[in-house]
Amino acid sequence: MGLETGKRAITVQQLALQTTGHNIANANTEGYTRQTVGMEAARPFCTPGIPSSSGVGQIGTGVSAGSITRIREDYIDMQIRKENRNSGYWETIQDSMEKIEVIINEPSDTGLRSVMEAFWQSWQDLSVNPESEAVRAVVVERGNALAETFNHMYQQFTDLQSDINSNISIKVQEMNSMITQLKDLNKEILAISVSGQSPNDLMDKRDLLLDQMSSMADISITEDYYGMVTVQMGGRAIVQGTDCTTLSTASDSYGMYMVTWNDTGIKANISSGEIGALLDLRGQTTLSQENSISEYKEIIPELIDELNTMAKTVVVMTNEIHRGGYSLNNNTDPDSAFPDGTNFFSMPDDPDTIGNWASYMKLDDLILSDANNIAAAANRTWDENNQESNFGDGSIALQIAQLKQNLNISRSTASSDSLSGVLTFPSSAAGDLTITYGGGTTTAITLAAPAEEYQDLQELAVAVQEQLDANTDLSTAGISITVTCDGDRLVFSSSSSGFQGVSDSGLLGGGVSFSGLNTIGGMIENVTGDDYWASIASGVGVQGQQAARMSENQSILLNQLENERQSVSGVSLDEETADLLKYQAAYNAAARFITVIDEQLDTIINRMGTVGR
Repeated sequence: MGLETGKRAITVQQLALQTTGHNIANANTEGYTRQTVGMEAARPFCTPGIPSSSGVGQIGTGVSAGSITRIREDYIDMQIRKENRNSGYWETIQDSMEKIEVIINEPSDTGLRSVMEAFWQSWQDLSVNPESEAVRAVVVERGNALAETFNHMYQQFTDLQSDINSNISIKVQEMNSMITQLKDLNKEILAISVSGQSPNDLMDKRDLLLDQMSSMADISITEDYYGMVTVQMGGRAIVQGTDCTTLSTASDSYGMYMVTWNDTGIKANISSGEIGALLDLRGQTTLSQENSISEYKEIIPELIDELNTMAKTVVVMTNEIHRGGYSLNNNTDPDSAFPDGTNFFSMPDDPDTIGNWASYMKLDDLILSDANNIAAAANRTWDENNQESNFGDGSIALQIAQLKQNLNISRSTASSDSLSGVLTFPSSAAGDLTITYGGGTTTAITLAAPAEEYQDLQELAVAVQEQLDANTDLSTAGISITVTCDGDRLVFSSSSSGFQGVSDSGLLGGGVSFSGLNTIGGMIENVTGDDYWASIASGVGVQGQQAARMSENQSILLNQLENERQSVSGVSLDEETADLLKYQAAYNAAARFITVIDEQLDTIINRMGTVGR
């Protein structure tokens, strides 16, 4: 019995030494959990033939190894995985917001705001020197620079969106790989557990895998008796025992990926972690399974929409004013009495047919071919004798320059038919225009024959505007109407909801009709372009600061939790060294114990009974 006790002691202490060496070897292994040998007294037995009343009782048989146990705190694991998804989310958001801030590049001397400022200043300079070829060339170059800046920023945003979209597909593949690995680990853990052993190292790999998965999406984890885990995500079990469900992607017509379940093709709901952040950044797809109101933050799509809104506003507002101006090339009588009606920026007849204005934006070919086609004057620049007239007039250029401070207001417009075949200038046009407002009420705008004939359409428009401003019916009704030229058309516009339209009662020949009310949407309203862009840039800055703050907070929290985990599960080389000494001393003592028993047996066998021989 003594030898067996010593043998057990040596075996168990040797196992403890082996386990301690295993801990030391994996001191720097990611995900490794410190292991310890659970020692317990071996089953004792009673001394045969000795009654229990003698007081001797059971005799111990030494020590046995009950188990090799991982020192792990499940509560800390749960907390780390809960915070992992938030950390993964905010780190991904922060990384992309830093890239977006580089694209915005504000405040700086090379950002969009500086380019816009130079563009408006060039028009201001042109208003002072409207016939200068050098100044006109500057307007063309700065207009071109503005268009190219919008084009470039749009491309940068769409490239970033495309990169994030590709990353979604990559993350789905990574998640599928981890799901498959976890299923395989479950199978191995089950096989070892049912044999009565503890698959400690496999469980370490499993827990490390779960930590990585928790940073990618919101998952919930349960563990069964045999150490296998069930993992749920988006309302479905992605791993359950030795079965698993993987993810896939479906793309829309733009190549944008929607995360789906591989077996059903149904959209997978992921709202946090790295994948959730990527979806918030990129925005939803156009596939039918997406909600009509996006469930994502649409960070990059909103920035693209805002950039398009700004580009559209600059193009439409600049062109509206420019079409009412006269260029240096407008010198063919009688057409010289009508504004050129040309656009500064390229623009379709129906602005609503263009979606991505920041990408579409470019100078009109007429402007690119000849800077003298810039319509800087409010009145004709050549008279009927083809002589210089109103040279030095930069009124239209000044109006365009003032768009920098313009507060655009949504308004309805009614445009006349072409007047080039109806009115001949010089003209003494006289008659009425009927304004309809407030549910069918009408009022007449009357022009008497002027003392001096109107030399061009702009002079007629000014006379009509004076009558509109003087009309007491309209002022009483609170309706303000502005009349402008659009090439050879007169355009009446109003931001008042009561304005219903215009009809010709004789002033323009009686047969001229007006279009129904038209409103161009999707433009900046009630704020200047500079302020609008400043709000976008500041909004990006605030989002970036929030992401950085949240990412830092999560990093601090996770470090604290990881320190707590390491204090429980981590390998301390000092502690393991002390254990080595302890187990080595016990091993040596057990060996000495066996030596003593051996000496006793030697005495009994070889020396007892030799007296008197």
